[in-house]
Amino acid sequence: MSSRAARVGAILAGIAIGVVAAAAAQALVESPAPIRSPRPIPSTTTPGSATPVPTRAPSSNSISLLVWSPGGIPSGMQRRIAALRGVRAVTMVRSQLHWLVESRSEEGTVIDAPSDGRAVPVEVAGIDPSEYARFVPPSERSIIETLGRGNMLLARTESELRGGGEGLRLRFQEGARAVSGVVSDEAAGGYEALVDVRTLSKGVRTYDFVLVLLEDRDRRASVDRRVRKLVGDQVFRTRLQGETPYLRYGDAVLPQMMVKRFFGEFAASPRSDGSLDIDPAWIARNIAEVELPLIGKVSCHRAVVPPLRAALEDVRRAGLGFTVDPGQYAGCFGPRFINRDPNGRISHHAWAIAVDLNASANPFGARPAQDDRLVEIMESHGFTWGGRWLIPDGMHFEWVLPP
Repeated sequence: MSSRAARVGAILAGIAIGVVAAAAAQALVESPAPIRSPRPIPSTTTPGSATPVPTRAPSSNSISLLVWSPGGIPSGMQRRIAALRGVRAVTMVRSQLHWLVESRSEEGTVIDAPSDGRAVPVEVAGIDPSEYARFVPPSERSIIETLGRGNMLLARTESELRGGGEGLRLRFQEGARAVSGVVSDEAAGGYEALVDVRTLSKGVRTYDFVLVLLEDRDRRASVDRRVRKLVGDQVFRTRLQGETPYLRYGDAVLPQMMVKRFFGEFAASPRSDGSLDIDPAWIARNIAEVELPLIGKVSCHRAVVPPLRAALEDVRRAGLGFTVDPGQYAGCFGPRFINRDPNGRISHHAWAIAVDLNASANPFGARPAQDDRLVEIMESHGFTWGGRWLIPDGMHFEWVLPP
């Protein structure tokens, strides 16, 4: 990996500092979208109605490992990994996209109520509370263990977006939830909320991954070998704790929660063709139509325009303008789901923080054909490149943080 690519890796590793990063991102917005001022969040408490499940504390050398694959988790993987020497615990996490139609305070005051049939997309992770508790900081295990059916734990950043914490009543298209507490973004794995996996919605697409608690990092190799046997020709990824800010599915880009924090939250209505009808007021506040070097007129998030302009100017100044074909520019703002699957996850093109360059020469899933020098310049300006992903998306450059 080049030094500039390593630099972007370091940028991604810094996502967890949240507030500093958010401030830096917002400083670049020419006309920033108003994000609700965070209300004071009550200190994290545990509901008294559930009985805590005791867990055996891991040794000081224990380390968590993420295992995920775009092809899904084969049946029996959790059990087979658990049988390996040096594995202390294993749990499955299942994530879904839910749609928030209303939120109310503990007193019943309406906080959010999107209009015109739109709703707010929220990434939810379904967990087994007694298993998952072993993978969070000791100070947060009790609140995880007491997560009950019908309840929900919000990540700290999500509680700020929602304007409250414990006591909130959230009504989703998939059902109502009461917020029983707030946990750190780390404990939530970068997801906006945690629920009991047994209460996930039926018929909603899930994205599964496995967390493994190892005695020490040297046990990773044995897990990798077992996973390889189980997934066959499927691509997969393992990440040790510390190699990525959050142990979660699809860890190459910002979690949706952080995208909202940095670039604004919208309400939208999914369409059957895989596109999204996004609140026009959000679009007016955040999307700018500008002329940029090499690619011409674009519609991008206002925060992304300065680094994208700077990157393309550097490409041109370096005499590398030929590496960007304006006829193959395939857009920035694209209100849609990934691969236009209306049951899947939302593309970050919906926030207009990614650009597709040289698209026809770099189709999704094919071996990338971008010039390495173009990639290095884009990465030096804070864009992660989809050509390095498990399933390559060579045309895709997504802004993750300002350099």
